[in-house]
Amino acid sequence: MKSTAAVLMGPLESGDFATERPVRTAEIDVEAPTGTEVLIEIGAASLCHSDISMSRGHHDKQYPFVMGHEGAGYVQAVGDDVTTVEVGQQVVLGRMSCGRCEYCRIGRSNLCERRVQARKAGTLRTGARRFRLDGSPIYHCHGVSSFSEYTIVTEEVAIPVTDEIPIRHASLLGCGVFTGAGAVMNTADIEPGADIAIFGCGGVGLSAIQAADVRGAGRVIAVDLVDEKLDLAADLGATHTVNSGVADPVEQIRDIVDDGVDYAFEIVGNVGVAEQAIESLAPLGTAVLVGAPPRGTKETELNYFDVVLGERSIVGSFNGSYDLPTAIPKLAEMVARGRFDLDPLISGERTLDEVNEALSELDSGSGIRQLIIP
Repeated sequence: MKSTAAVLMGPLESGDFATERPVRTAEIDVEAPTGTEVLIEIGAASLCHSDISMSRGHHDKQYPFVMGHEGAGYVQAVGDDVTTVEVGQQVVLGRMSCGRCEYCRIGRSNLCERRVQARKAGTLRTGARRFRLDGSPIYHCHGVSSFSEYTIVTEEVAIPVTDEIPIRHASLLGCGVFTGAGAVMNTADIEPGADIAIFGCGGVGLSAIQAADVRGAGRVIAVDLVDEKLDLAADLGATHTVNSGVADPVEQIRDIVDDGVDYAFEIVGNVGVAEQAIESLAPLGTAVLVGAPPRGTKETELNYFDVVLGERSIVGSFNGSYDLPTAIPKLAEMVARGRFDLDPLISGERTLDEVNEALSELDSGSGIRQLIIP
C-alpha cells in the first residue's frame, strides 16, 4: 500500500535542520504483513532527542530510513503467524525482541541480542525490509518507523494498551515515559523517602520526576538550563529546582542536601553532566546513567577515589531496564488512573511535512515532546 512518510536521506552532521532539510516527505510503498508482522495505521508519533542523535549521525544507522521510534496506532492487518494482537486494537509501538536469547528468557528483552543486530542493519527483527522508495528498498528505524501514515512491525513491537487513554498519550509510552519512569521505579527501584536529583528535564526527565512522586521520594531536585522546564518540573513533583547555568549544580544540590543525594539520574547523555551526577551523590549513593552520548565518547574526569571511598555505584539504564510487553500496559493503566500526567509533556503537534522544523526546535533546546500526526 502507499503511505506518506518522513524519510531521513542522510545524516546532517552540522547546520540547522530547518535550513538544510535532510528529512524528505515522500510517498513510500509498504508491503503487506506476512508471518509475525503487523501493519499499523499510526495515530500519533513523538519526537525524541534520540531522533536528533540519529539525524546527526551519532548512532550506527543505514540511510535512507523512515524515521520515528515512538508512536501508537491501530492494527490494520496481521500475518498468518501473529497471535498477540488483533485487527482494530490500539497499540503502543515498543521495541524488537526475539523471545529466545538469554536476555529475553530472563525478562530483560530490552537487551535482546537480535534486536541490536536488526537495529544496526535497519531491518525488522527478522532481517526483512518492508519499505520501498522509488522502487528501491529503504531502511527501518529501530523496527518501528512511526513517522509514516502506515508502518509494519514484528508482533512483539505492537503492544496492546487500554483504549481509556487517548492515542496522543499512548504515543508517549513508546520511549520517553518508560525510559524515565523505569530508571526510577525499575533500575534504581528507589525507596520511599529517598533524596534524588534528576539532571535533564525533557520528556524522559519529567517522566522520572513523576515516577519519583509515585514512589514517595523525599527531596526531588530537578536540574536543567531552562527555567521554563524547571517550572514544569516543579508542577509535576520536583521539590527543588536547580539551574545549572547559574552556578555549579553540585554545590547547589549540596546546599539542599548536605551529604548529597541517594540517587542521581543523568538523562542528557553528556559525560560532563554524568560527572556532576556522580559528584552529587552521598556515600552509598547510586548514579543512574540514562542518556546516551555519541558512540565512542570516552573522555571523562571521573573522581575514581571518591567513588571507591564512598562506596558509590554507577549503573546504566536502557529502556528503563524493562521487559516492554509487560511494562507498557502497566504504565498505560497508571496513566488511565491519573498517576502520570502526560499533557504537560506535549509541546505541540506537527505534520509529516514539518519534521525538519520540529527537529530544529528540539535541537535548540525548546519544547518537551512534539507530536507528529501523519
